[in-house]
Amino acid sequence: MSNAPDVVITGIGCLGGHGIGLDALAQALASGAPTQRVVDRAAGYHRRHGATVRGSCAELDLSPWLSPQAARRMSDLSQFAVTAARLAIADAGLPDVRGERTSVAIATAFGPGGFTEQLARQILEKGGKAASPFLFTDCVANAAAGQIGIEYGAKGPNTTICQREAGPLLALGQGVDDIRTGRADRCLCGAVDEMKPLVHALLDRFRALARPSHGGELARPFDRRRDGMFAGEGATVLVLEREDLARARGARILARCGPTVRAFDPTASRAGFGRGGAALAATLRTRLAGPLQELGAVISGASGTRTGDALEAAVLRAAVPASVPIVAPKAVHGEYGGGTLAAALLALRGAEFALPVGCTEPDPALGITLARGHLHASSVLLSAMSAGGAAAWSILHQP
Repeated sequence: MSNAPDVVITGIGCLGGHGIGLDALAQALASGAPTQRVVDRAAGYHRRHGATVRGSCAELDLSPWLSPQAARRMSDLSQFAVTAARLAIADAGLPDVRGERTSVAIATAFGPGGFTEQLARQILEKGGKAASPFLFTDCVANAAAGQIGIEYGAKGPNTTICQREAGPLLALGQGVDDIRTGRADRCLCGAVDEMKPLVHALLDRFRALARPSHGGELARPFDRRRDGMFAGEGATVLVLEREDLARARGARILARCGPTVRAFDPTASRAGFGRGGAALAATLRTRLAGPLQELGAVISGASGTRTGDALEAAVLRAAVPASVPIVAPKAVHGEYGGGTLAAALLALRGAEFALPVGCTEPDPALGITLARGHLHASSVLLSAMSAGGAAAWSILHQP
């Protein structure tokens, strides 16, 4: 695709437990502390002495961006996604995105769990005839991408990606591909997830979440005491455009999109991380040999899990020059919701990344020491290893 158009990011919308907008995330990352709220355990799903906190959007007021009439027909998942899309479109200064030249690519790990749980309860307790059509219309994984397409008249390709932790980068890659191959002139891409008590409890039963030990339920990426991730919810949506069209309309350009590399680790189990670090690193070095030597920072997908962080560290040590600073923002904004996409844009603008609370004892076996302070990166590598085997890396450049 030598004649493929260049792709740029012209807008971003994001929300999470830390608040609404990029500035709210910047403040959270500068503090290094996650915003944690106690999860409702009344339904009895949780283990007795299991995890108790999550990142929650329940306290956020979405009404300035989403009318009550629109919100009432949407799951929380779709409400988060549509709000983030509205924020991104406004940030990009786009008066209209309607038509067949706008695509949508959204990643989600679990889909609209709240609506799905309610629908399943109706069927199990009262029979199939009691199933609510209202719940059914928004209980599938592609509900959020579909609602964005409906809300903004985006009639181009509409894609939903379910590849767990690698999903946000794969959605970014899909959006870039849509534009470079001529399927669209712009794309609304990103990630969204909700963290309901049932999903939280299931993650806890799989021992994926940070435990109430070692001084609190904190995610400690690359730390010797790491024992699980901090589960959060939220959404991040980017506006991607052909660079020539964006410049023609006088758009502010936030970043230029480099390549996205996709890989798979066949040693991974269905619910766990694999041990294929050497093969993944070889793929990364082969596909991004030049750009890796010019990196200004790495936005790591490490989240504080024992095996996931070990795999991430093995790949980064083998593929990335040792002098490149590495940050792990999931310790603050939590796993799920695509917050790393927003963190990458902050790194390009020189934002401050504090050392995450609890990350005070780097694991010598991993060989990764997290950076702190203001990043001044002309290009960043986003890295994501997924339970189940998917892996992805993307590079973003300063405009």
